[in-house]
Amino acid sequence: MGRRHIAAAVALLLGAVACTAQEKPVAHAVPSASAPSCRSGAIHWRTTATEWRLTEVSPVVTVGKSDVRAKKYAHFEFPAVHVRTVTASVETSAPSVSGRRVLASLADRLGEDVSMLGRPGRTTVHRKQDLVTVDLRGVPGRFVEADGVHVVQASFTVTCPGRDTDLYGSVTTWDGDGSALLRCGEHPGKDAWVREGYRLACGTTSTPAAAAE
Repeated sequence: MGRRHIAAAVALLLGAVACTAQEKPVAHAVPSASAPSCRSGAIHWRTTATEWRLTEVSPVVTVGKSDVRAKKYAHFEFPAVHVRTVTASVETSAPSVSGRRVLASLADRLGEDVSMLGRPGRTTVHRKQDLVTVDLRGVPGRFVEADGVHVVQASFTVTCPGRDTDLYGSVTTWDGDGSALLRCGEHPGKDAWVREGYRLACGTTSTPAAAAE
């Protein structure tokens, strides 16, 4: 399993987290005809930054009082609507630098299995997602499902035998998915990506919404 993240505005509600299968890696490199081969050069990581980014958010789903009567379960679906796309990539100053080696080195640096990282060429649009269906009982209101990925961005250099200057490159990938089930009118919490999903679907109001009839 990759990194997990669950956020919820109501104690009865659970955000669903899913690890995604990865596609066959496709290395991307910035070609340089004059650069010598550096297939086994030592990789040195310079910077590594991580953050959650919102990728999808559902329309508001209204749950009325008649839907949440005692002993009655109401099933609601939250379809994902696209917000932004994250594309995994390995960019280098020479095509001889292996994108596969770079990603494996980054996984080792993060203390994770390389299979948990989004491979070069893969986008968040194509990752497997389940249509969220939630049982709600006793909690009427307006609800939203927000989905995101934990993005990793890093830069590196490669020391090549027989070369006076290092090659360089950067990586963009992700190592996990997260979901948050939110109730409009209740504080969405501190996570920026969750707050963004709340603002897009519910608006900026901080006053609890009236229960739907």
